Amino acid sequence: MKKNENLLWIGMLTTLLIITNSSCEKEDPLPVVPPSTTGISIGIGDGVFVTNEGNFLGGNAKVSFYNFSDGTAVEDLFSSTNSLPLGDICQSMTLINGKEYIVVNNSGKIEVCNPSNLLRVATITGFTSPRFIVPVSASKAYVSDYISNSISIVNLVNNTRTGSFPFPGASEAMVLVGNDVFVSSINRDKVYVINSTTDLIVDSIPVAKGGNSLQLDGNGDLWVLCYGDYVTSSPGGLYRINTSTHGVELSLPFTTAESPTKLCANNAGDTLYYLNYSVYRCPITTIALPTLPFITATTQSFYGLGIRPLNGEVFVTDAIDYAQRGKLLRYTPSGTLLDTELVGIIPAGIYFY
Repeated sequence: MKKNENLLWIGMLTTLLIITNSSCEKEDPLPVVPPSTTGISIGIGDGVFVTNEGNFLGGNAKVSFYNFSDGTAVEDLFSSTNSLPLGDICQSMTLINGKEYIVVNNSGKIEVCNPSNLLRVATITGFTSPRFIVPVSASKAYVSDYISNSISIVNLVNNTRTGSFPFPGASEAMVLVGNDVFVSSINRDKVYVINSTTDLIVDSIPVAKGGNSLQLDGNGDLWVLCYGDYVTSSPGGLYRINTSTHGVELSLPFTTAESPTKLCANNAGDTLYYLNYSVYRCPITTIALPTLPFITATTQSFYGLGIRPLNGEVFVTDAIDYAQRGKLLRYTPSGTLLDTELVGIIPAGIYFY
């Protein structure tokens, strides 16, 4: 399936999601149950979590775990530990205060788990279409949302949703810099700046539509990746923003045929990586987009991307046909394939622990 066809498919599903969320009540929180005996105990640096979206309305979202030492993958760690399904569309995962916060988009909830085995310790409900969570203090976090035109506030002490504040459109990726939270929007041509003390938008920075990912570099600058607007055929772009002045210092446009996503960086913060059919990379000193792929997709449908902080290994997911189990591909820092393992359906996020 071509990327543009994927975007059209996603747009159609988004419309269905809006109808579903507006006409159906949210499911009740699942009760906490004792974990099954899995024998799994994950230590820091042992491997990488992969969040698998699963099929829309299929309720088959999963979190897989790939072990660095033996190159094996557990397809569904959350369910095997808790004897419960995760829910519908696993969107993201974030480590906060020693706990993994797993955002389950169409189920409108966040599962809070111990990272050593994904044993659930709390479930946060009350969201419409949650996307990502970012801590803005030791006791407070923001949760972006696709549908509600608002950002939710979460109390990290008792793991409850305590309220929300207005946001102009679909909020997506978020990055905290000092007291400022920079927020991208898929359906707006701005990056918004929120004061995390007052919960008010204090600035908006012009970029292309389709702002899907944010990345701080080693100099403290913020990079924004936008895939554009496939309905109006407006192109996306890669932008560098000064986090002190909020000024756009570099603007690199893509063509209308491109749809770049999943911006990330190496541990030093001097090299950027992103997906655009294939894997591309460039130094943060770049003044032009790379013209040749770093890792070329042939028959694969690359969907997720992550760079291992310890050694710069590149991890990419292959969604294949978006129906069967996908794959996790492990490459050396120079782009040589090391391993391929099956994970869950539509593997989207890569999170190193």
